[in-house]
Formats: sequence, C-alpha cells, structure tokens
Amino acid sequence: MSFLTSGDEDILPLALRKNGQFHVATDWYLRGWIPLPYEYAYHQITKSNVTWKAGIAVGKTITSAASCAMDCLTIPYFKCLNTSVTARQAELPFDFFMGWYEGNDRLEHLVEDIKLRPWPIIKFKNFSEWEFRTAGKDARFIRGTEYDRIVYDEPELDMDGETVKILRGRLRGTRPDGTQRLCRLDTNGTPSDALWWIDRFSKGNRKSDKYDPLYLSMLTTTYENTHLTREQVELMEAEYTEEDIQVELLANDPDYGASMFPKSHINACTSQELNDMAYIALNPEDGTPVKKGWVIEEHPRHGITKFEMPADPRGMYVMAGDPGLDDPPRRNAASVMVFDAITRPAKMVYMDWVSGHGSYMPFLNSYKYAINKYRPSIKMLDTTSTQKGIQELAFEQAGIETDSMNFSRDKEAALNALSLAVTSHDLLWPNIKGIVKQMSSYTRDSDKKSDFPQDLTMTLAMAAFGIRFLPEPEGETTKQPTRGRAVRTVTRRRR
Repeated sequence: MSFLTSGDEDILPLALRKNGQFHVATDWYLRGWIPLPYEYAYHQITKSNVTWKAGIAVGKTITSAASCAMDCLTIPYFKCLNTSVTARQAELPFDFFMGWYEGNDRLEHLVEDIKLRPWPIIKFKNFSEWEFRTAGKDARFIRGTEYDRIVYDEPELDMDGETVKILRGRLRGTRPDGTQRLCRLDTNGTPSDALWWIDRFSKGNRKSDKYDPLYLSMLTTTYENTHLTREQVELMEAEYTEEDIQVELLANDPDYGASMFPKSHINACTSQELNDMAYIALNPEDGTPVKKGWVIEEHPRHGITKFEMPADPRGMYVMAGDPGLDDPPRRNAASVMVFDAITRPAKMVYMDWVSGHGSYMPFLNSYKYAINKYRPSIKMLDTTSTQKGIQELAFEQAGIETDSMNFSRDKEAALNALSLAVTSHDLLWPNIKGIVKQMSSYTRDSDKKSDFPQDLTMTLAMAAFGIRFLPEPEGETTKQPTRGRAVRTVTRRRR
C-alpha cells in the first residue's frame, strides 16, 4: 500500500497475533505505550468469547483501545465496535486513541477520516473502521451491520444480558476482500451480582463446572497493575471497607443477599429506555439540532452523575434533596432528584449527584435550579441536625422554601415507602450505576457503617415518601404487578 512507510512495513506485521509482537507495535504507534503481562495476554486471546473482570485502576479500557487499534491498523477492512450501556463509557476508548493520534507522525498518515457526530467513527486508510456508540435497550442502536470485533464495556450495567445476544448476532460474515471476520466478543467489566454476567464468567473459567471451551475469562486485581505505587494502593484501601476491598480491588463478586431492596425489583425500576431517550435527544442522527432541556453528565468510573429531562407543564413533580459536602461516590456527597408522578410509575426527570468540593453551595444551586425548572408540588429536604441549618440557609440566602423532613423521626417511614414503591415497581429511574449499586447493597444496618455511601438511596426514600402525599393520579389504565402471577388493573385519573 502506497501510504505505508518503511517503518509501517516492518512494524505492522508484528502486531498480528500469530507473530506475538503486540508490545513492539504499541510502543511504536501509541507513544511508547507498552502492555503489562495481563494486557498483552488480553490482546493475544484467540477465543471468540472473552470475559474480563477487573478491579479498579487495572486499565481494561485503555488496553482494549490499544488492542482494537492494532487490529484496525493491521487487518484491512476490519470493523470494530466499542459499546456500552452509556454513551460516555462507549466513547472512552476513542478519547484514548485521540490522545495517541494527535500530532503523532507515526499514526496520523494511517487514518483516512475521523467523524464525531452523531457518534465517533475512525476510518483508516486500509478501509478498516472503528465505531464508538451506546448499545441502547436490547442493542437497539446496533443492528444491520456486521463486525469483526465488539467490545462491550461495563456489561454488568445491562440488567438482563439480552444485549449480549444481539451483539453476538452482529459478529458474522466475510470482509469485502473475502477473508473471514474475527467474530470476537469482549465483555469487560467490574464485579457485579448480575447473574448472567457471573454465569458468563464461569463459562470461561477452567475451574468451573460450567466451563465451555468457546469462552475464556480473565480476572485481574488492582494489585497486578505494577504501574501503581504501594502508596497509591494504600490510599485506595483506606477509602474502602473490607467488603469493598474484596469487590473493588480483588475483583470478587459482591454478596448483596441481605439487601433491603431485592435485585429483581431494582432491575424492574431501572429503565434503559430513559437513557436511550436522552441519547437520541442529544445525538440526533437526522441532522436536526440537539433537543433542549436534556442533559447527561458521566464520570468515567462512577457513571452518570447528572440526568435531566425537559419540564412538562402537565407534570406533577416531587423533589428531594440530601445535602452534603463531599464528591461522588463518597458517603457525604449531596444529591437532588425530581420525579414526575402524574402517572405511575413515577418517572425520574432530574438527578444530580453533586460534587460539593467541601461546600454546600453546589447542592443549594442544584436544588434551586430544579425548583425553578420543574416547579415541584412537594420539595423534600432533610432537616435533621446539620441539615436543619442547611434548610435555614436555603430559605434565607437562596430563597428556597422546602417541605421539612426530620430523618431521625421519619427515616423508617421513608425507607418503608421506598421499599413499597420499589417492590410495586411504582418508581422508574435511568440506568445509573450509583443508584443500582447503592440500592443493591443497602441494609437496615448500613447507617452503622460510617463510610457506607447511601446518599442516593436516602434521596430516593425522601422522594418516595413525598409522593405519598400527592393525590392518586387517575384516568389512565395501568397494570401493576402483585404477588404471584395475578395482575390487578387500576384506573387512574389525571389531575
């Protein structure tokens, strides 16, 4: 190929798995990035189903980015997709690649074009393509295209595992030059109690009675990343309980058996549809402008920290706020939530997991912003001890009026309201990692652990408690689940 330099002709063949020189190619093309042993092993895998479960700071996303980049560079007509439950997570490898690419004369001449909208796509001179986009509910956005390789990042956020089945169906066929596609599906994530994810890992574990030779699983602990200093690891350990260390650093599956909120009911209240609505509004594919009133902000490790939908003048809004000074995901982080309860299930339209940076003002600003946007009928705020001063500050300095709630007195009632709403599937929130994690691990004894994060759970409890003071919506027929298989029909009237 005329665009290849003499250096390309020497280096590119080395990156092919059969030649085993992945580290040489990444050192040359990716600004000196050299894989650790487990990162090298990940690229060299030849099985069609790869499951990589890892602790924090292992580097699975940057490793998959380097691995896919080498596949695209070395195999003509290679088609690769990086996807996830959320758009930001799906696009992280794109950010890594751009960091290697910009101003890199060893790499720039191998790229034909880079598109940013409606989702990032990198086109290479050898006709390979690499896409980065959210999968959506049941992979609704990933249909009609054949791929060589798909990396499904943070798959444990997929509640039922149906997306993986659709993605597998996209891995088939031959390339335009007649060669067979690679057909490799990587599911790379963190420990979870999602049964399908545990089962998939077991299939690739030679020690498991579910072992299937078509699968290969890797488990990597934080301690295996030798780029981390001992001091850095000790600082991580200091932030976690013993249970957290088992999950976050040692990559062991959590045991949430004693949770107050059963996982099946949490899953039923978690709506990927809401995420997809926001994604479509913010990433229109037909050239129309981005729709106003929608916001999604994501942290690369902790997931969605802000979700916002347009206000509906017909809505019946309830909001709740839990003040705090810290940053997510720590216990003393603040949060603000708004639900539209005009129908059941009540739908979350606003969630701000606030980074306080040591100040209450970011929380107060978010709380007042939500009031101005949604004009809620009920505004819950904890007025226990320190929070009582926050309510006074909110009222006097920010002009906010709230419906006070004394959590010392009302906490049990609020948690019971949340438990009833969740088991009745009367609440609906987006697929937000922090909510799912906190709800899954919350127990009656959680308050006894001074470092146990529960701000999102408590805010949900206040919202559920506040919704009980609204009149029942009527005029719309909905079906609500009851115990067993029986279903009762309730006629609801709109206000």
